[in-house]
Amino acid sequence: MNAIIGLCHFCEAHGPRPLFCTFTTDDENHTKESSKSTVECTGCSSLGSETILVSRDDDGTIFCSRESVVNADVTTFLRQAAIRSITCEVSWSKEGGVVYFSDTQGHVLSLTFQLKDTRARGLKRWFSIVVLMKDKMLLLNLMPVLSEHMQKISKELQDSAETVYNNEQKICSQRALRLKTGRNDFGQSRSLKQLTGDEEVFKRLHSHFTWMLKAGALTYSETLYTSHDLLNKLNPQMVKNSIFDAQVCEIPSEENCIDLRALENMLSKSVFRILLYCTLMGINIEIKPNIEEASVITNGLKRCVPIDVENPNVRNVNQKIPAKDKSSVCILEKTDNSNYCCNWSGSLPSKCPKIMIRIENAMDNSSFNDAVLHQHIKSLLLEWLGTAKAVKSAIESSGPKSEAVANLKKVFGLSPQDDLLISYWISAYC
Repeated sequence: MNAIIGLCHFCEAHGPRPLFCTFTTDDENHTKESSKSTVECTGCSSLGSETILVSRDDDGTIFCSRESVVNADVTTFLRQAAIRSITCEVSWSKEGGVVYFSDTQGHVLSLTFQLKDTRARGLKRWFSIVVLMKDKMLLLNLMPVLSEHMQKISKELQDSAETVYNNEQKICSQRALRLKTGRNDFGQSRSLKQLTGDEEVFKRLHSHFTWMLKAGALTYSETLYTSHDLLNKLNPQMVKNSIFDAQVCEIPSEENCIDLRALENMLSKSVFRILLYCTLMGINIEIKPNIEEASVITNGLKRCVPIDVENPNVRNVNQKIPAKDKSSVCILEKTDNSNYCCNWSGSLPSKCPKIMIRIENAMDNSSFNDAVLHQHIKSLLLEWLGTAKAVKSAIESSGPKSEAVANLKKVFGLSPQDDLLISYWISAYC
């Protein structure tokens, strides 16, 4: 379990501070580097800066216990957890620990308890056990298991401290002495070893905290599925001829392939918009033989095709088009002054499909160089291909005019101008 478990206390001279922490690591340096501490106080020290307790699991996991963590950010988080767990995040019931969350740093489970101390103010010292974790849901799921063991640890420490306290009270009653003399200055806080009378107390804590980390990892294990893995597990047929195919939306090689911005400059913006619209909508494009750059233009337009197949909509004049499709053909010609024009019976709609607008906005974005632009367009095509795949599945399940399909289109943000594009992509690419 990727977490940090710490023991914190309230020092009358230095306030709430972490004493001791245990964590898992795969870095051998964490078992060698000295702990850094700016406070020289008996109560605020545990193992010492040079002492590190290490346990190794059979799978190679290293459980390391030190006075402080090597990472400065984690050390700050541990100190803040010590302050909050002892001063404000305190549960006065005996049911378990308290969980509080921080999206920026991490989430904490803490259990606050007291140990008897004849030399402390009020004859008691505040301690807390904290579990620091980044995964909120895992921490909530493990809370019952961890809280139960944290209570056992605190009870064990309280019993040991009470034994020492009773023995010291038999020698001299501190309560009576204070009432008689008014003395309240007892110097530095005593260490946990002195409070419990156990020289091996931190070795025992290392064993307890190591068990908690290992138990947490064994109790809940997390399996991450990519969308491809999950779909392949649930329905292997769905990933065939879909956005997960290896050759989907592959960018053509740079050889004999023009960049989209260069293609736009060569054709003019108005002509390029028509060709882009026809390519996305499945309208046949015919390139006249007097255009020497026919193959270059064809390869450039392939960057806007969702699947890396031979684009059936872009063809040269030698490829015969059935007569019934002649009305839907966009013919690219070259005029006498070397300009390009489109001979097309149709016209661009007042509202173009959103993917076309997003491609044009990306091309106008000067922050994108050509390589980034083409990768961005590739991601847009994959996104819309996935949308078309989802809409197709909904239509097959509920029918084309069902409420479920209409609601799904609302979720994807599809507008009426996108319906023709989605319908074509479903028939051509799904």
